[in-house]
Amino acid sequence: MNTLFSRSLWILVALLSGATLAPTATAERIRALSDSAIESTATSPEHHSANVVHRRVSLMTTTVDFHIALPNTQHTTSPAGISSAEGAISAAVEEIERITRLMSEWEPDSEISRMNQAAGQQAVVVSAEVFRLISEAVRIADISHGKFDITFKSAGKLWDFRTQVIPTEKQLSDAVSAINYHHIELNPEQRSVFLKHTNTRIGLGGIAKGYAIDRAAQIIRQAGFDVFYINAGGDLYASSGQHAEKRWQVGIQHPDDAEQLIAMLPVANAAVATSGDYERYFEHDGVRYHHIIDPDTGHPARLSRSATVLTSRAYLADALATAVFVLGPERGLALIHQLPEAEAMIIGADGEVYSTLPD
Repeated sequence: MNTLFSRSLWILVALLSGATLAPTATAERIRALSDSAIESTATSPEHHSANVVHRRVSLMTTTVDFHIALPNTQHTTSPAGISSAEGAISAAVEEIERITRLMSEWEPDSEISRMNQAAGQQAVVVSAEVFRLISEAVRIADISHGKFDITFKSAGKLWDFRTQVIPTEKQLSDAVSAINYHHIELNPEQRSVFLKHTNTRIGLGGIAKGYAIDRAAQIIRQAGFDVFYINAGGDLYASSGQHAEKRWQVGIQHPDDAEQLIAMLPVANAAVATSGDYERYFEHDGVRYHHIIDPDTGHPARLSRSATVLTSRAYLADALATAVFVLGPERGLALIHQLPEAEAMIIGADGEVYSTLPD
């Protein structure tokens, strides 16, 4: 078999409710209960149902759902209240687009591209925002023993999951020598970043999407809305505001069945991120090649099928989900146990479920 599979990882979000659903609930059953199932398109983005404003937008190479629940008052459910929610979503979309231009290695004029182009030659002065996020990425690399490493791009760029390109062992061996977060030299005084190895390349795909969600959530909250969610494929932030006893029910997809959920997580004012070997992959000669690269080998990581992390910030959940996936169940759970603010659920390569979540 030699076919390409590219299925977006999704997290379905059910209505605010104190009730929980069985882990074996199907995706269709959750959709029947969920406002996130409101149909929307890029040409007709706003949809309103009672006191809900919803928009679906293509951003960051995925579909992003914005869902704001308006307080049930005459003012907020009026046209002015709905217009205010629409404006908040538009501002959040603009912020995500700004971050993409700033941090994507695929944007030729981004700060990340400038750093990659100057690798081994000179330091690049960057914005305070980019410097902070790279500094945080280095910190997470340190606590994860290098299993989350933004210099993975040195090998990741050799793989093409659309055209099913498999690098040679020589190519990967050469690339792995450039993968090491210690090749990133940070100068806080000058606010500069220097990639010390000529062949080192960085990519913020494992942390920038979560950061963009955090910024979008901040904008929506500053606009006066505190019950909402933002769902970008495998990365989500769900806010309950002051109503933390009412939790969003977040369904986690089964790795082998898009219509099956392996668990329902009650979430309030927190982020959830999932990394899975079924997000972008192809199969060749009976072997699955997916996009989550082990920095030590340059090959796809093989110890997990999926890893879900719940924590307070989306950027952190995003990065930790990658780290835990690559570490595998045993070492991944050991990392999460060191972080009081985080919980995790891992499906190992053996199909077993490992979790720090309370029963």
